[in-house]
Amino acid sequence: MIADSSDASARVPSTGRYDINALEAARRYTRDLYLKAVALHEPADLGTGLWEREGLSEARQPEAKAPVRKSQARTSAQTAHRLPSVRLAHTQAAQLLKRAGLGRKSSGRCASRDNGRCTSLEAVRTDTVNRVIGLKRESGCPIVITGGTEVGHAPGLYSHYEGYKLDIKPNRCVSRYIKSKYPYQRVRGDGAPLYGDSQTVYARESDHWDILFR
Repeated sequence: MIADSSDASARVPSTGRYDINALEAARRYTRDLYLKAVALHEPADLGTGLWEREGLSEARQPEAKAPVRKSQARTSAQTAHRLPSVRLAHTQAAQLLKRAGLGRKSSGRCASRDNGRCTSLEAVRTDTVNRVIGLKRESGCPIVITGGTEVGHAPGLYSHYEGYKLDIKPNRCVSRYIKSKYPYQRVRGDGAPLYGDSQTVYARESDHWDILFR
């Protein structure tokens, strides 16, 4: 039996020789792969230029989500904590901090990551930036970044250079907030008293607060 070609063409919308539905599925698949690659390996582009350059300007609509059980939420949070955080370029992080009302100060008036007298935000974690912005919003205190990812800090996995720590200028407001919100832990090996919990640790050094955001 020979199929009716007119019925087949009516069922499959096409343009020329190509199936529109197949092309759309391929385009979305390619876009998803690209976004995952960017999230895992490259600095985030916070502007809209990336989307136009790559033909991804179509906004993705949020999908409706079913209620999540508490056990599922805990598992998701633990999994997300293990995923690599997106890293930001210095200019991107600086713009986010400026828009949120945070300041940045450098003794050398520079932003090079290779100079210890500079205050650089190159390759800082997005989570670190978001949480120091959260500190300002929750405390209502002025926050000035005095140390970032530049060389000259103590090395290690959860270090400045790896994007987990920032130094901020102390003031009465933020010091009072930290000490009232976070319990005293102990004295660090260098003599700095520690306040915090399992996720955030504040060390009161001589001329700044050294903050670890795990």
